[in-house]
Amino acid sequence: MKRFSTPAPKTAEARSLPDKRRTTAIEWACVIAVFALTFALRWPFLAESYWIDELHTAWCVADGWGDVAPRAKMGNQQPLYFWALWIWQQIPWPEPFASYPVEVLARLTSLWCVSLSAALITWGSLRYHGSLLAATIAGLFFAFDRNAAFFGTELRPYAAVILGSTAAILFAARIWTSAPRTRTRYWVGLHASVLFAILMHVTSLVTLAPLVIALSVSDLVHAHGNPTEFKRRTIRHVLWLAGWMIVGLLIANHQREIWNHRDAWEAFGRPRSLFALWSMWPWVGWTLIPFAFYLLGSATLPFRTGSKSQSDDVSPATAPPAFRVRPASFAALTLSALMISVISGFFLAKFLGVPIWHRRYLIAGLPLGCISLGAWIAALSLRRHYEILAASIAFTSLFTVFFAQGSIYWTPEWSQPGPNRHWLPRVTSYWVHRGEDWRKALRLIAAETTPKDKENTLQTEHHVWIDGYLIEQPPIVGEVKNADLANYLTFPAKGPYSLGSEANLHALGSQTPAEGWKNAVLSKSTNNAHSRHWFLTRSLSSTQREELQRWLPGTQHQWRLGHLYLFSTTNGRD
Repeated sequence: MKRFSTPAPKTAEARSLPDKRRTTAIEWACVIAVFALTFALRWPFLAESYWIDELHTAWCVADGWGDVAPRAKMGNQQPLYFWALWIWQQIPWPEPFASYPVEVLARLTSLWCVSLSAALITWGSLRYHGSLLAATIAGLFFAFDRNAAFFGTELRPYAAVILGSTAAILFAARIWTSAPRTRTRYWVGLHASVLFAILMHVTSLVTLAPLVIALSVSDLVHAHGNPTEFKRRTIRHVLWLAGWMIVGLLIANHQREIWNHRDAWEAFGRPRSLFALWSMWPWVGWTLIPFAFYLLGSATLPFRTGSKSQSDDVSPATAPPAFRVRPASFAALTLSALMISVISGFFLAKFLGVPIWHRRYLIAGLPLGCISLGAWIAALSLRRHYEILAASIAFTSLFTVFFAQGSIYWTPEWSQPGPNRHWLPRVTSYWVHRGEDWRKALRLIAAETTPKDKENTLQTEHHVWIDGYLIEQPPIVGEVKNADLANYLTFPAKGPYSLGSEANLHALGSQTPAEGWKNAVLSKSTNNAHSRHWFLTRSLSSTQREELQRWLPGTQHQWRLGHLYLFSTTNGRD
């Protein structure tokens, strides 16, 4: 006779936190509040003028579907993000959305990505370690982060990279704490999230590969005492590795031309000194301060008694060791992956000539830093005075991060006139700043190029010369003759900030652009008695600008619009 028995309930140590609890209404309210705050803080910056890299994105999706991938490749980008953006732009938006500035709806895609990332950081951290306070602090750090603000309002694929990285880290947290029998779907989610981030931008592999490798090694180590289980897990990871090798070969074939032209990136993507390692991320606020508080709290504060811990049936005094160290161990894992990625990026850029040394190419590490900080705080949640300790870590680290990123800084000023005046510090905000007002510059030109008198047969002939100073631009001196490249470089005056059909557009090479414009102005082919030449550039040094101002013949004008410089002359002959 078959005997039926009720399985023994799992112990608190055997069960993982995600299997034991459900998110409450208050917790959902905190997640939604972090999402809304992240969205609201970035919304005012969506209508700013595009800067040159965003104008490349706008050019990629400006025409037909067949133009998207080739144009993305010209900007050293993978096409998936641009295909998705092209589809987004085909949506017939009703009023009042259609009346928004042209930049708003396009940048909204990035804003959704970072806002969703902030919510996922809060919700995922809560599901992982169970401390609402620590999870909310992690989400708030992301919401106020200056890099997350810039890339979250930029028409580029890096906000999508942040979203993919966030999902990958949360799957990693599930793998770190779940029972082996439930890990298969988490491994699939982890690899799928990493693949998504890589398809958005391949450089995210530098950050996420160390995380995947560390988890894989840990998975094998835990099964070392069981030969059957060890063999099964080894086969699984070998299959994952084979899949990634195929993906790597496909990506390498797509990126071959970029590698062949990497010399153009040398000044942009290579570190100058070892200090670059320290300045890449706010290590003090993310790592040193929370870790120091963790060590201090663990050594001096006793466990709380007479209350429940994050688990349902474990008191803080009797919490198993695995539960006590779980958030701290995951914080150590994420920070180790972050440090390895930065060191690897430095080594690749400095010694192997791979031009990836820029924060945008390591931006997948941003969620790692925020989630790890929340994990250090959560590791103290069983200690007395936890709330006071968490608030101390949060405020100290947040202001440290603000100063490290230049979000706020002290500017001295005199308190009042007179002999008793003294210096007072003033906090100045500096958060999202692009500094390239292409919209205003081209509107200035458009106002002058529009014919004032339709019946006047002696209309001035306008020539607009644009030097975008792009890192992928070949070293050309003078006017760019290649039609496709010239179309790309003159897009700012034809796309969202179009001048119309009254001006002749020319692209200048990035090599000595001021000299190239001077020669173009003096050229008989583009000069007559009623011509006016414009020069729009973002690459001139102060010395070059002074020389250009001294040389300008005839009536001349000049404007500075952030990092953009606009010059014009109404008579090209000496």
